[in-house]
Amino acid sequence: MINFKTSGKIVVGLTGAMASGKSEASSIFKKAGAEVICADCLAAKYFNLTRVKIKNYFKTADKKLISKEVFQNAAKRKWLEKLLHPLILKEAAGIIKKTKNKIIVFDAPLLFEAGLQNAFDLTLCVYAEREESLERALSKGVGAEDFKRRCRAQIAPERKAQMADIVLYNNASRKDLENKIKKLYKSLKKEEKYGK
Repeated sequence: MINFKTSGKIVVGLTGAMASGKSEASSIFKKAGAEVICADCLAAKYFNLTRVKIKNYFKTADKKLISKEVFQNAAKRKWLEKLLHPLILKEAAGIIKKTKNKIIVFDAPLLFEAGLQNAFDLTLCVYAEREESLERALSKGVGAEDFKRRCRAQIAPERKAQMADIVLYNNASRKDLENKIKKLYKSLKKEEKYGK
């Protein structure tokens, strides 16, 4: 099992359900000065690099069609994860090793689903009420059915919150989330300075 913990650095695993505000949290961490690794961005990169394999398996390379299939079919989802996850984790480990930054945040929607909870110094879950998340998803053009299907394929938000070391409640404004993250980042910097 992969381990991202690195001497002299604090590696944080950031997760949350769909439309909980996880990407927002990532950008706030980045603005504060953390090194941020985006699992979805790496997944998109390796999707393109393994496009031929994916096309042979799914009989299409259309991301939307594949996305629909994997959220309806567990076996197909597992196949795609088995192909992409090792590549994503390997690159993430390389970034963590190379960066001069002492605080690294790995934004991974499927952190707990992939069994990575012990790979970090700290796990964070961005949590929003289901209605709030649905509203955000709809405002981004995600259909209600698609939202429900994706949620069913993941661990329930309440369970993710229970599994995380720290929960960032995100039912208010962006400013509220920003204040919480800045406070947390400050305490991580302090911890890193005096040795974790």
